[in-house]
Amino acid sequence: ISTNAILLSLFTIHYIHRAILYPLRMNPNATKVPLIVSTAGFLITVWNGYIQCFYLVQIEQQRFVFAPTTSFDFLTLENVQTWIGILVFFLGMGMNIHSDGVLRNLRRFDGPIIVTNNIGKNTSNHILQQTTTTTPPTTRTNTTTTNHAYHIPHSPFFTYISCPNLTGEILEWLGYALASRFSLPSVAFFVYTASNLIPRGMAHHEWYLRKFDDYPVERRWALIPFVV
Repeated sequence: ISTNAILLSLFTIHYIHRAILYPLRMNPNATKVPLIVSTAGFLITVWNGYIQCFYLVQIEQQRFVFAPTTSFDFLTLENVQTWIGILVFFLGMGMNIHSDGVLRNLRRFDGPIIVTNNIGKNTSNHILQQTTTTTPPTTRTNTTTTNHAYHIPHSPFFTYISCPNLTGEILEWLGYALASRFSLPSVAFFVYTASNLIPRGMAHHEWYLRKFDDYPVERRWALIPFVV
């Protein structure tokens, strides 16, 4: 199995989840995304995918991570770096999927909810606190109001940071860059992802602090404990 094939597989796995599985699991009542935003995201993803694939297929032919041989060439420093990068990628992906699931479940309920970590037990429950705001009618014919319930998410990943879903995605592409041995396209995409998600996470963190007077005091950072 070549490093190139593994890296292409990682890229494909991420976007199968992001482009197909994640939308299917979204709350149908979630806020709609403007068409221009979706189109811009689609074009950026297509262009980035082309660059990553072109580099791996046409430019950089990496050595084999594992080959059917009796030698231990697959334990070279470069291959160890690749395996560490793959591990970081999947740790980040797991963190991202789990945290997205916690946030998605918050939007399914209008009132306070109790999420139990241990099935059949009540010893490690997380209380999801809520605040409700009322949005005025947006059209002349609409005489009703829409209630939006906002909750404080709770799970192990949310203990010290407000946006572990974004942290997980940054970790994914850091792992991808590490596994690709810091190729120019992978590093460029990691920098782009971090520069996009870090300000977004900081804005979300500030929103939580303004919205909830009882926001957990230990949750002092947006994405990376002791850093930001």
